[in-house]
Amino acid sequence: MAQYKVIAGTFHVKGFQPDGDSIRFQANKPEHWDFFQWGSDSEKNTKKKQLRVEAIDAMETHYAGYHQPRPFALAALESLLELINIKNVTYSLSVTQIVDADDGKAGFIASADIDRFGRPVSYLFPKSVKLTDGAILDSSTLPVEKSINFQLAREGLVYPTFYTTTDRTFAEKIRAVVARARTTKRGLWSIDRTSDFALWDVRTIQEDLLLLPKLFRRLVSFFDNYADFGKLEEYMKKQRDNLVLWDGTKHRSLADLMTFSGRRIQMKTPVEDILFNPK
Repeated sequence: MAQYKVIAGTFHVKGFQPDGDSIRFQANKPEHWDFFQWGSDSEKNTKKKQLRVEAIDAMETHYAGYHQPRPFALAALESLLELINIKNVTYSLSVTQIVDADDGKAGFIASADIDRFGRPVSYLFPKSVKLTDGAILDSSTLPVEKSINFQLAREGLVYPTFYTTTDRTFAEKIRAVVARARTTKRGLWSIDRTSDFALWDVRTIQEDLLLLPKLFRRLVSFFDNYADFGKLEEYMKKQRDNLVLWDGTKHRSLADLMTFSGRRIQMKTPVEDILFNPK
């Protein structure tokens, strides 16, 4: 059972490029970072650490020069900021960076590990949640239902995105609220097209279609590198995802769960049933 380190600190967005599942955090007591195995001293000593928000994936406000449909991408970011109590946000003209905000609002993170980019994989909590700075909790004692991750999933503002390292107890709770949001067509689930869509060009996925962000990122990379649409299936099959489905079934790539018929792409496996391999 994973052990989660609770760290009190402040959330920061001014001068950075956050989105609905990515934000900076500074610990009140830097010694709490000693709980983790860092790849380098520079990673460990960075004051405002980039977090990876666990179990959710928000639509991209900016990715390699592209974005997903902005109303929903920004809704996730602005809900995240509201839950943390960061107000008076001013964006850059390209809506890729926050140039001003009431920054440095207090809260907590709970993290069991860091990813390969040196980002603490975290559940985020507002300061109103009664947690103890420096405490070590497990999935039976950490109140994940009070996390911002859970709340964004419940409101249908983000996609669930689980990894083989995601705590199954927490994933099960998030799967349950996602199922309800999908059934009631809450938030993005009212127009999500991940299971069945027609792909014409890169503008389609930037402006029209709501898709699982991981799939969006793959499609953007395809359009950047290939002129022949007919090579999409081959390209997707080359990606080594090493997926595990919720029932334990293993697949080499996301393409194994998809069918390609001309411009029509279908993926009948619900995204919450997929466990990605953390590369």
